[in-house]
Amino acid sequence: MNTIPKYYKTNLQDIENTIKSVKKANVTTLCNSAGGRPVYMLCYGEQNKFCRTANLSSALGGKDKSCFVNKSQPDYKPTLLLVGCIHGGEFEGTAALLNLVNILETGCDFAGNSFADLKDLTDKINLLIISCLNPDGRSHVPFDSFVGKTFYDLRMFNQGTWKDGTLCGWPECKKIHPIKDYVDYLGGYFNDDGVNLMHDDFFGKKASETQALFDVCEQYVPDFTVLLHGGSNCKNHIIGPAYAPLEIKQRVADFEQFLKLNCEAEGLSLYTPNVNFDYGESKNPPVSFNLPSALTQLCGEPCVTYECNQGLTDAPGEKGYSYSEIYKHHFCLFKSLIEFLEHKNEKN
Repeated sequence: MNTIPKYYKTNLQDIENTIKSVKKANVTTLCNSAGGRPVYMLCYGEQNKFCRTANLSSALGGKDKSCFVNKSQPDYKPTLLLVGCIHGGEFEGTAALLNLVNILETGCDFAGNSFADLKDLTDKINLLIISCLNPDGRSHVPFDSFVGKTFYDLRMFNQGTWKDGTLCGWPECKKIHPIKDYVDYLGGYFNDDGVNLMHDDFFGKKASETQALFDVCEQYVPDFTVLLHGGSNCKNHIIGPAYAPLEIKQRVADFEQFLKLNCEAEGLSLYTPNVNFDYGESKNPPVSFNLPSALTQLCGEPCVTYECNQGLTDAPGEKGYSYSEIYKHHFCLFKSLIEFLEHKNEKN
């Protein structure tokens, strides 16, 4: 029997309960989803003042990025944005984020473990947490963990089924968008309108969830944004933003190596694919311009995807991770991000 640990909280009621317990963060309802569900953001810290006179494109056209965002003030604090559940069936990051919130509020995670060092670290940055960007998609998955589930379960509940009952699968589920009118079971990838937020119409009319995330990135200009995903039984890894400036790709690669060293120090592994700066742009067809690419272009700072092993019993790739391994990987990621931003700020 697969018993879910008490600290592993991922469902919409868990999110509501955590939000209600928050006292130390500013809680904002960014929007309501396509299905009318709230999307929350927690802000620990204060928004930096940028003295903005232009959008990013115009500032770069004027050869002065500080016209969009001036980060040279002596009281500047780096901002980190963590986003969970972009796909509703990829909620490993949500479990870690809700525990992170409880640590920031009480000093302990939901299992009662103290994380005083992490709590102290977060005081040195501004931290934005969106534990579930796609509550509609989360509602489409009728259980709280994929640990011990099958590869069929993942495809069924995260990607859905066509009208004839066959699995949509990946990447075929991306060949029709929005997908709602073409499926029998609408999987967790999608909001209630059938939109996959990773591939929204970024230059047209966007889903409210996507627009809300755009607004956050433009307003706060996070120094690093991480979209937390599940990747079946993958080796944990970072996917950098395609079509990004070289300086952004270099910063992603630098962080990737920093994270790898920290993972190895804790007996964890990290696959590091970003060794060159072609993230698929030169392929035929080229890699998609997706949500991390769009956010990177919007705010001029790195936005990456973090893919985590989901603990399946029979999926291709690695052995399925345990709850403990999934949890440890995420907290190594969080700590490494804060240390990396702190170090970069000290150098500047």
